[in-house]
Amino acid sequence: MAIAGLALIVIGWIIQLVYAFKGKKEIQARFIIAYAVGVLLLVVDGFICEAITIASLNFICLVVAAVVLFKVKPQRLN
Repeated sequence: MAIAGLALIVIGWIIQLVYAFKGKKEIQARFIIAYAVGVLLLVVDGFICEAITIASLNFICLVVAAVVLFKVKPQRLN
């Protein structure tokens, strides 16, 4: 599950990079969503593996990503 989560995080960064190369410097909603889902998988994996500290820190990252997504308030996915 951790590998899938990390793969989603990488995909999210690639999405953001593609938009940056196109001259769009804003944070893209698709990046945040891919990142958040990837981190969610890391949180679940951490709790399954009883790595509570790692899971808790990843959960904090997930909450921050959700707040950023809320603040970006995309009217549609970019």
